[in-house]
Amino acid sequence: MSQQRIFMTSEYDMTQSVFCNAYPWLFPGGIGDLYDMKRGVWSIREWAKHQLRYHDGRFLDDQTFCLYLFNTIQRHTNNSQGSYFFNDDKFIGKNPPTVEELKEALEKGDDRYIQMLRYFSRNIRGSDNYWRMKTEELEQWIAHHIARGRGPPTFFITFSCAENWWPDLRRLLAQLEYHAGNKATGDAINNNNFQEISAAAKKYPLFVNDFFMKRAKKFLDTVVKEALGIEHYWGRIEFAPGRGQIHFHLLAIAKGRAYLDDFYKAKTMKEKAIVLNDYAINNLDMTADVDIKDDDPKYYPSHSGSPLSIKFCEVTNEPEDSRLLCQDCMCHFCNKYCLRNNRKNRPRTCNKGFGDECNFMYQDTPGMPHLEEPTIFIDKKGIKHFRMKRLHSRRAVQHSKTLLKGWRANCDIKLLLYFSNPNCPDIGEVEDVCKYIVA
Repeated sequence: MSQQRIFMTSEYDMTQSVFCNAYPWLFPGGIGDLYDMKRGVWSIREWAKHQLRYHDGRFLDDQTFCLYLFNTIQRHTNNSQGSYFFNDDKFIGKNPPTVEELKEALEKGDDRYIQMLRYFSRNIRGSDNYWRMKTEELEQWIAHHIARGRGPPTFFITFSCAENWWPDLRRLLAQLEYHAGNKATGDAINNNNFQEISAAAKKYPLFVNDFFMKRAKKFLDTVVKEALGIEHYWGRIEFAPGRGQIHFHLLAIAKGRAYLDDFYKAKTMKEKAIVLNDYAINNLDMTADVDIKDDDPKYYPSHSGSPLSIKFCEVTNEPEDSRLLCQDCMCHFCNKYCLRNNRKNRPRTCNKGFGDECNFMYQDTPGMPHLEEPTIFIDKKGIKHFRMKRLHSRRAVQHSKTLLKGWRANCDIKLLLYFSNPNCPDIGEVEDVCKYIVA
């Protein structure tokens, strides 16, 4: 009777080809492993970037490989950057135990030291300590600009991705399919086959994200900063809980402190709303009053006729283009992501301000109320929001027409409200802003 021998493989052993052995269909001939001695030793992050960008797309297309690769990177990062330390009052003024003493205690079954250990993870991306560190960095960034007389952030802007519509991204996806040997798919994408475009965007998320980041950075530096008078900004990347697509949150500080001083000097809420409204219209080209049909929640443009697939330089009728863009990507219809109040058998409330459900679980909120003049609205949580005049659509999201025409995808902009002196704003208001973007 033959005996089967089992050999254990260590991913930290540079002489073993862990990835080649685990995924032989991705590494024909056992070539190209992380620790391929003929190529030299790469860092795992450099190697991962190379594999995921490989021209035929086979690594990126293998979801199991991507998951294992991400898990490996996280564990290696934890081991290399995370650390343990003692955090107990009994060691104040005394020397904590050495590593040898800890080992000896654990071997004897003495675990009293375990409860005194704390794990330091500020460098571990995504950990609670990491985001606490980022919150502190943002607070210091705001304090730095306040100290230099620039005031706190004035705008909160969000840029979303139109991965199925942007023509330049479509061409990139087609080229990726050609490189992978899928000529028929590439031709279909170039012929605006929506199903193939959507499938390719999901197949190549890494390239979609790279394209989005380069587009966003270029748009910010060449259009947004000049158009909105932005001097400094601080951003965060997130991924939508629904379709998992990338988007960008931005805190911006405008030149000349924007509306902050006039807003603070205004005595009444009505006067403050007028200050915000004048600035929003004259400096940001903002509106909430768009004459569009929003009584059909199933509205969606034809796959070939979406205004998102048209470049700004190709637009011939700007007013009509603005209306269609708003209809396409700046209308809010409530769903499970905004209706999160789990009160039993009671209508839920939209956290975007579009009202309560008329019928429980039907997502049939009434939308934004019509307004004859701008106002400052206080929600149920006590948070103050600026709302512009609205006489038509109840579903249109308050937005900047200039940003929308240039970005050609969903892009929200909110004016941040401070009721304290902008020279020395209340710390609570600044903390609320930081929590809003970092939480």
